[in-house]
Amino acid sequence: MNATATSGDQEQLAMLWFVAARAMAVADGTVPAVKEASAGLYAQAILGLSEEACRAAKSPEQIGKLTLVDCLAGVHGMPREQAEKIMTGVLMIAFADGCMEPLEVRWASMLASACEMTDEDFQRCCASARVIASMFNPSVPSIEDGGEAS
Repeated sequence: MNATATSGDQEQLAMLWFVAARAMAVADGTVPAVKEASAGLYAQAILGLSEEACRAAKSPEQIGKLTLVDCLAGVHGMPREQAEKIMTGVLMIAFADGCMEPLEVRWASMLASACEMTDEDFQRCCASARVIASMFNPSVPSIEDGGEAS
């Protein structure tokens, strides 16, 4: 995230991120602690969001304002680099348990379409996401070990 971003920009990005992340986190029917923790760490470390923006975005009043359709429209309007970071983070959450379930694949596909990603962009995000997921959960097979991005 750009250091010159306003707090409103940070809050909007944080809300889009946490809606996208929560949708992926619950798509397999569970919400393991590793998925919740990784979403917060990713928001701050990769997206550059402040702790305050994250806290505000996760509040029930704020997160309840956005639907999945709002989230898709929001990522569609993002600069390409930010949209790719959101996509990579969402895939990281999906890969946290080592595989992707059908609803996770569907959500990833909808996000990729909203971001107007090429197949190459999507595959790059998948590879990056698997690397990051393996840092949170060392039992996740790496690409070098034969794990394949879905």
